[in-house]
Amino acid sequence: RRAAEERLAAIRLYAQDAAADIDYFIRTRRRFNSARPLEYACEIAFIEKNHRGAREIIERHDYGARFAISNSGNSVRVRHLTPFQGDATHRVYGKFECRPCSRYWESASTWRDKWQACQSCETRTYPYDQHPLVQGDHTDATEDNRRPHDMARCERCRELGRICVPGRYYAA
Repeated sequence: RRAAEERLAAIRLYAQDAAADIDYFIRTRRRFNSARPLEYACEIAFIEKNHRGAREIIERHDYGARFAISNSGNSVRVRHLTPFQGDATHRVYGKFECRPCSRYWESASTWRDKWQACQSCETRTYPYDQHPLVQGDHTDATEDNRRPHDMARCERCRELGRICVPGRYYAA
């Protein structure tokens, strides 16, 4: 019985990882627009070329909240603005790409379903990749090279009316 439970837990973990991989695959397609993430539809057949068993993962009942399948059943969309859908009070690490000006950036201050505006063209952009914060999770390895958080271009800061990052991480 215990071995069966462990196998079932391993299968669930694999399915969660596979769903996250499929979400990442969709969000990193050339035509995916991070400014409007809910509009892009990716062909399931194309996903299956890169992810064996993708249709089964996408169609699973417990991942229905993550993916929206078209009426024809041939394409799929992401249902959320950002990959991270955990607690809205948790700050996570994210990667951004602004399609209009081809600018990439990373931030240790991203949140569930919140955008940051591009510094070059001011396009409101959602992260295409997010994961829990890990110490040392920034582009430059030394703390002296960290840039201050750009409050004016952060949706969360605008909503709060103050910096969204705890004071112990950045001096205001």
